[in-house]
Amino acid sequence: MTHSIKKLEQKLYEESLQLSEYAFQYKVPSEKRDKRLQKLKVQDVYGIFSEGSLAAKLHLLSLEVWIGNEKYSMGGIAGVATYPEYRRKGLVRSLLSHALEEMNNKGQTISMLHPFDIDFYRKFGWEVFAYFNKLYLTKKDLIPIKKTNGSIKRFTKETYPVELHQLYDRYASNHSGMLERTKEWWKERSIGDLWIAIYYDENHVPQGYLSYEVKNEKMKVEEFVPLNAEARHGLWNFICQHDSMINDSELVLNPNEPLSFLLRNPRVKMERFPYFMNRIVNVESFLNAYLKHIEFDDHLTLTIKDDQAEWNNGTFTVSAHGVKKSEPADNTVVMDINTLTAVIFGVYSPKALMDMGQIEGDLPEVAKLEKLTKDVSPFFYDFF
Repeated sequence: MTHSIKKLEQKLYEESLQLSEYAFQYKVPSEKRDKRLQKLKVQDVYGIFSEGSLAAKLHLLSLEVWIGNEKYSMGGIAGVATYPEYRRKGLVRSLLSHALEEMNNKGQTISMLHPFDIDFYRKFGWEVFAYFNKLYLTKKDLIPIKKTNGSIKRFTKETYPVELHQLYDRYASNHSGMLERTKEWWKERSIGDLWIAIYYDENHVPQGYLSYEVKNEKMKVEEFVPLNAEARHGLWNFICQHDSMINDSELVLNPNEPLSFLLRNPRVKMERFPYFMNRIVNVESFLNAYLKHIEFDDHLTLTIKDDQAEWNNGTFTVSAHGVKKSEPADNTVVMDINTLTAVIFGVYSPKALMDMGQIEGDLPEVAKLEKLTKDVSPFFYDFF
């Protein structure tokens, strides 16, 4: 069933906010309501109406993400909500299909979202690409690991330091999928009411940062970003200096962050959480842009299955000259759009995905996929 979808005008933003409040069970105070509504001006909000009232909606944000040293246009899906009386009628399916068409028309070759249900969004081509670890510590775990010659300086969002943006960009360029943050994004979303601590080496060169809060004798570290071993030690030792103020601490960490291994007693509680999902919106456009920044000197034939974006269905030839649709071939490597996204963003190796049954093809051809990957790991610290 198809549904009539329209982009919401400003006069309908309040109705959109009311749906969010109902679906996500929160209330925006009256003194903050205008500010929240103003933020919708930089988003595209699409809605489906029933008898003149908003039944379901979806927000589309225009953002950028890093893959190694390069940035790519990304469409962020957020605020997907439906009133309960309209659920299971295909409204969200229609909104997601519409959003894919809009992103494709805008040249946004990547899309990301935070799922309420991973399996639900997998059906639409999005795949988990970013995980995070949460480290749980008590006062007795706060033991410094190595003295450093650098120093720590604390900041709030009112004293936003330019070094913070530089540190984040250097870290992001060593990963796939991290968000390109504007100064406004930093202040409104990434810092908020948090403290920022930057580690400077003995030459006063910034080498890492963490964002955190201390409340009710508990320290929560939202971002732990060291660029080298010295910064890792310095930031950890700064956390330990809070031992007289706190009884517990929680750290949100990149799964590849080795801090827990370095603890005096590594036998601590740590949990791993699947976090953000992404998908390639347009295979041909994305790969043509992506190939400009890697060395691919081979010839590969890919057959992609994408039930939601018909322009991605088919066989593509990939070579140093670019990507284009072609006729099916005997030596093609077959996968769905979810798996191709996982390959490009480094979630698993092509060989591992083949062993899982996610990729079909001859091993020598599958091995060529390795040349399409960068030596960076997937990660995402943001939320929208």
